[in-house]
Amino acid sequence: MEIDATGLSCPMPVLRLQKALRGLPPKARVTLLATDPMAKIDVPHFLSENGHALLAHRTQDKAAPGGMDLLIFEMEKA
Repeated sequence: MEIDATGLSCPMPVLRLQKALRGLPPKARVTLLATDPMAKIDVPHFLSENGHALLAHRTQDKAAPGGMDLLIFEMEKA
């Protein structure tokens, strides 16, 4: 499953992720796309606090609309 939270400011990317995870079974894999720089801190913190696993995180420079950096988080639900 992929969640597109590009263009959304804190705390919306994490809230979208939280809502999506609620409806998924354990071990489900999710990719979150975000442009808010605070997501680099907020997403890993949310995952850690809730027992989910951050599998990978990468940044694609200037890859999002408006020339913003695209943050890509890959995770697995606890």
